[in-house]
Amino acid sequence: MAAEEYDSSYDVDIDELVISMKTDLNRCMSLVEDREKGNRCCLICKIVHRIRQTDSSAYEPSVLSIGPYHHSASPLRAMETEKWICLDYILKLNPEVSLREYLSSISGLEKEGRGCYAEETNMDSREFLQMLLLDSCFILVYLGGMNAQGASVNAEQLKENVMHERDRVVVDLSHMDPVCCQSLSGHTAMDAELNQSGKETEDSHSQGNNSGNVEWYNSSAVYDLLLLENQIPFFIVKTIYQFFSRNVASTSLLTNNISEFMEGTIHHFPKVITAANRPGDFYHLLHLCHKYLKPSHKFEYEYHQYAAKPCCFQFVFDVSRKIFTFGQEQNRFHELNWLNSMQQANRWRRAVEYHEAGMQFKKREFDEDNPHSLLDIRFGKGLMEIPCLPIDDKSSLLFRNLLAFEQTCPQVGDDITSYFVLMSQLTSTAADVALLAQKGIIVHQLESDEDVSSLFTKLSQYVAFDFNGEHYLKSICCAMEAHYQSRINRWMAWLWHNHFSNPWLGFAAIASAFLVLCSVMQTVLAFLAYMG
Repeated sequence: MAAEEYDSSYDVDIDELVISMKTDLNRCMSLVEDREKGNRCCLICKIVHRIRQTDSSAYEPSVLSIGPYHHSASPLRAMETEKWICLDYILKLNPEVSLREYLSSISGLEKEGRGCYAEETNMDSREFLQMLLLDSCFILVYLGGMNAQGASVNAEQLKENVMHERDRVVVDLSHMDPVCCQSLSGHTAMDAELNQSGKETEDSHSQGNNSGNVEWYNSSAVYDLLLLENQIPFFIVKTIYQFFSRNVASTSLLTNNISEFMEGTIHHFPKVITAANRPGDFYHLLHLCHKYLKPSHKFEYEYHQYAAKPCCFQFVFDVSRKIFTFGQEQNRFHELNWLNSMQQANRWRRAVEYHEAGMQFKKREFDEDNPHSLLDIRFGKGLMEIPCLPIDDKSSLLFRNLLAFEQTCPQVGDDITSYFVLMSQLTSTAADVALLAQKGIIVHQLESDEDVSSLFTKLSQYVAFDFNGEHYLKSICCAMEAHYQSRINRWMAWLWHNHFSNPWLGFAAIASAFLVLCSVMQTVLAFLAYMG
């Protein structure tokens, strides 16, 4: 069979391919170099497809887009008008600074700003700079960052007017002009957009006030600001703010106001950070939230500090331990028990299993003089104290993004991951959730305890976590395992649960033991009398 004739028209132009690949290579390497020059913690990543599938709504904004990843998405265009209102407020706050000056100040940061995103965006320079400016103005006004003492005399009154105007915006998608989301060619076009936005606001007033919609949008916008994919580098916001600060080098007032807003957003969680020690440096808003929830200290305890003992019948336990261990053998016993638990503590167990082994769970009460954070868990003498964890329909959203932040930025640690891995294993079933809820540790607004258990189970899916690593709960994990593996602890727990949990059963058991003791003594005395 004759060979088919080769068609030379399919030949690839190698020279053209070389030029194209070199261009792409230089562009990619330039982006990598920009990222390496900056702080890797500031890298804003997109959620990988596998993790996004578990709950896509937890990673995508519902009403507000910040940053390039969700920019110009159709469901988010309604809030673009509010960004223009915030820009108008900023421009009026300091008329001496023109729009050109704002854009010029952040244009020098464009390369650094692009380097903060893990994925390259398709936005050109004009669209990217406009996005940074509008989003920064929105954050400054919406989060109270413009409560600056260095602002103009009438700034506060102007702010009240603008914020009142913002709250009256009727968020009706059918009346929003999509032109607010389009790229602009120059400053004149941006001014035209600003005027158009003001006209839309006035038109919306004539249609009435829908306070319910505004409240719902504002609430949703707060949670959208805490999504990992919905962030902009905070140094951009600082650059805009410095036009108003008397001391250009100082942004402490800005960070203080933003932190105060964050405290109100997560007010239902216990926090160590107070007004006296608010964070002065963070990379974006989710990073700030992460700082508020971190544990106040690391748990670096020696094994003998956690000689696991049940809370009940402490005297009986100590006597039993002294009977079976003498002198130096006692320390050796605990040391071997601790080392054995170190080898076996590669996971946590269910709350019910720990409870059956004599461990007690208690809500850690908040002390204003010695505050603790959500992650400050204590364990000692068989008692585990866990701060109260409130759960509602928005909790999963915040938890997932905090976990994603730690998974994509290892530099910030794995404290949040450690905590939720622990909670996911403690709450493996509805019975575990019911036990912790009875103790006041979990307070939820979901339909059932099963839903809470399912929430924690899904949170831990696809999470990379090294149980044998140096996470902050490692010593507690080992102490809990040592308590669980102790036969004395489990025996005494069985005795308590089956014979002493009910006062009448306890009285009957004590009476029976007393009768047995009397019988033994009577037999001994009779034997001694006979021998005598």
